[in-house]
Amino acid sequence: MASLRNVAAPYWAEFIGTLVLTLIGLGATTQNLVSVSSQKTEAISSSLAWGLAVTFGIWVSDHVSGGHINPAVTISRAIFSGFSAARVVGYVAAQTLGAFTGAFLVWLNFSSSLAHLKHKDPGLHPATGAFITSNNVWFGFVNEITASFLFVLAVFAITDNTSNAKSIAPLAIGLSFSAVSFGLSSPLGLAINPARDFGPRFFAALAYGFDVFVDNKFYFWVPLAAPVGGGLLGAFVYEWLVKRDAEYHQHTLEDGDN
Repeated sequence: MASLRNVAAPYWAEFIGTLVLTLIGLGATTQNLVSVSSQKTEAISSSLAWGLAVTFGIWVSDHVSGGHINPAVTISRAIFSGFSAARVVGYVAAQTLGAFTGAFLVWLNFSSSLAHLKHKDPGLHPATGAFITSNNVWFGFVNEITASFLFVLAVFAITDNTSNAKSIAPLAIGLSFSAVSFGLSSPLGLAINPARDFGPRFFAALAYGFDVFVDNKFYFWVPLAAPVGGGLLGAFVYEWLVKRDAEYHQHTLEDGDN
């Protein structure tokens, strides 16, 4: 039993970490959505909340599973930094289930307020905005690629053994997420995390209809594919360009060369 628990622990950690991430992040998004007044500060509060959610999720899971809480990070780790490929499917499944459960808990907390949002046919129920991201397919794809590139680049840099920020990695990664969101995202328009969109989207499909998968010309595939592509690019740039150059200069400095 103890050995089974040890084997399962990283997957549970990813599940709980991603649940925490989505519960806090989607909760903030939902509060903005159901707020009586529209505030100009919504984008700022949403970006801060998602950054803090990332920090909290990593704090919960980092010491057990590495605190990926994002399939784009897991896949990038597997390809560029030695994470076991055999664990990728399990991690991604745990992250997606955690995000789904987080969405369900947000719905439980805000179901009454969400029910008061007026639904005008045709179109998606407005409550789905609490759970999914949506954008023009082309611009959304470019946005997700760019944002995920920056975020995963920051993750690899912060968690490098030689990084000065490693001791405060959860906070630094959360701040990086907020910075990317400040620069590139509307409150509902950026995922940077396939699990964060697909898990809550599937919950929204069960609660409000499967049109969430065909909305905006089948936009649902963009937050699945683009963060992985952008994450791989960010990991490549750090591991093959920035890191190797830094290692070379470190050796040069240690040898006393100019």
